Amino acid sequence: MNLFEKNGHAIIWGDAIDALTAEIPDRSVDLVFADPPYNIGKNFNGRKDRWPSDEAYLSWCYQWLELCVSKLKPTGSLYVMTATQNMPFFDIFLRQRMT
Repeated sequence: MNLFEKNGHAIIWGDAIDALTAEIPDRSVDLVFADPPYNIGKNFNGRKDRWPSDEAYLSWCYQWLELCVSKLKPTGSLYVMTATQNMPFFDIFLRQRMT
């Protein structure tokens, strides 16, 4: 993981789950905008965006989504991009945690 800081701002380059766990304090973030891989098989320079199963993909997503929720301030906002087939799963998961 690499951390680039300047003028009070930081970019963390690394695994999202590791970065959220180690580098971001709980209840410290005003805005999360997440655009994760969509698990639709798109090819990115020889790397396919595909998990072994939908369950494996959702399990991974629930890990980072849970971390994102814990990092938000009480007045924070979370925006998540996803493929249409995953929206209902993300919606139910997040509604249970952000009410």
